[in-house]
Amino acid sequence: MKKPYDINWDTNTLTMTKKFAAQANTYGTDAYFLVMDVRSKGFHTVIRKETKPRAACPTRITFKQMEALLSCMDNADARLEQLHIVMNMGKGQKNQYEYVRKWFLANYPNYRDIPTFDDKNNIIGPRVSHQPNPIVELEKTA
Repeated sequence: MKKPYDINWDTNTLTMTKKFAAQANTYGTDAYFLVMDVRSKGFHTVIRKETKPRAACPTRITFKQMEALLSCMDNADARLEQLHIVMNMGKGQKNQYEYVRKWFLANYPNYRDIPTFDDKNNIIGPRVSHQPNPIVELEKTA
């Protein structure tokens, strides 16, 4: 477990969590005496903001994952060719990943569904048509 406070001897600061600071405001607690002792030695106190890690976005599929999924489908060569064309088109955009992701989600919106397979072990089901998907034109970003 991470300590609720940190003493930095180089900058003479005591950095503490908000919860520890609340405990230090109560007379008689161990936190109170620790903060008073550190302040008497000339240290400054700073309250540390605790941040929670950003939740993973469910639509953040990587290029490698896109390629792996398309390579398992029927007409894999045509689908991979479409993906690589869109990836090359995205290089001229402000954000290549967002450009490709929008195209991928427009063509394969249910890519996270559990797949079903045909007798050649290609993915079939509601998310995959048996024809190669046409390239969906996206708006150019400024």
